[in-house]
Amino acid sequence: MKHLLSPSLLLLAAAPALAQGADDCSMAQPISGPGPHAWDTAGATTDGLPDPLCQSFGTDQIDNDVWFAWTATMDGDHRFSTCGSSGDSRIAVYDNMCGGAALACNDDSCNLLSELTFSATAGTTYLLRLGNYPGTSGANGDFLVTPTRVFNPNNGSTYELVTEFLSWNAAKTEAESALLNGVPGHLAVISDQAELDWILNNLSPSRPWIGLFQDLNSPNYSEPAGGWSWVTGEPFTFQNWNPGEPNENPPAGGGPENFGEMFANGDFNDAQDFHPQIQQYLIEWSGSGSLGTRYCNPVNNSTGGPASIAAEGSIIASDNDLTLSASDVPALQFGIFLTSVNQAATPVASGILCLGGNIIRFQGPGQILQADMNGEYSLSIDISALPAGVPTPIVAGDTYNFTTWFRDIDPMVGNTANFSDGVSITFQ
Repeated sequence: MKHLLSPSLLLLAAAPALAQGADDCSMAQPISGPGPHAWDTAGATTDGLPDPLCQSFGTDQIDNDVWFAWTATMDGDHRFSTCGSSGDSRIAVYDNMCGGAALACNDDSCNLLSELTFSATAGTTYLLRLGNYPGTSGANGDFLVTPTRVFNPNNGSTYELVTEFLSWNAAKTEAESALLNGVPGHLAVISDQAELDWILNNLSPSRPWIGLFQDLNSPNYSEPAGGWSWVTGEPFTFQNWNPGEPNENPPAGGGPENFGEMFANGDFNDAQDFHPQIQQYLIEWSGSGSLGTRYCNPVNNSTGGPASIAAEGSIIASDNDLTLSASDVPALQFGIFLTSVNQAATPVASGILCLGGNIIRFQGPGQILQADMNGEYSLSIDISALPAGVPTPIVAGDTYNFTTWFRDIDPMVGNTANFSDGVSITFQ
């Protein structure tokens, strides 16, 4: 049950500071990036409308709201969170139009504070509304807007931070059933400081389960520090324990502390299988391969199956590190890579062209390729100097789609051409 603050406690908020964030939706404070972004409802009025998505504990309003205009820098689901702030918050996200319907709303995801997930499109601005549960006041602190799934170009893994109250064992099962490009996931394995720093900087976790557990069958098992292992079997060499951890198992009732979590600062902690303060888990897809998102269904070629495209390197535009590769192309046939800002699915020759609009061909010196005996070829792309047809280099926020064209032999028509599927990449 929601409990309101007593009048005596509310009196302690006398002489409030000015709100952080705009009090008026039409003057929403522009921001971008994950944050942390400071917010404070002290002195704010209420100008947002009630919304059915906010209905909980008998009310659908957000009091003393402040507003931010946040611009997305990448496509995909994002987590909007006030967890770690103070007070009794309620939050919502909207299209960039005051008075519109909420896209998502939340109250009490993390105790009396709030967290929600919404789908964002790179370059699009969204209105973020932060306020108090009606009848309370003084919510403030820092909020974050972070992608839920991010590719790490440094080690080839993809990570997703999931907010859900599960036991360690249940989170392990969920992670291993999650597929990305056909690759099953697992609870994250953190091998060194560089990987840990990347996770903290790009996902801003609060307190997730990770793939660390105490193997009671290990010949090295002893309490409290013996037998700790990663779910993948990798050596547990990066032992980033919080000071004083791991510690002895608690008395009967709490359960043995045989499972690993990570604090917000990156330190590891041992905990029992069910822990009320752990409401996240971190999935990793090791070697998840292709950057971007695969789309479009190609047609079988003379190998008997469809060709595939993959992208490796970095989605950071300034890194200028992108390699395209094709597989399952007929052996020794010639091909080129193509790109466009538009997607399509158009029958061309004996295949399906997954691009539309202005199509750019990589067919300069050294860019016309021949498949090897395994039906594979690859090309490193200079995204700072694309072929004619692109007025500027690829920069952060741009989305480009890629496919490959190749010669083929159709038993019905003879010499022809075909295409792979497509991969769409939003650069950061």
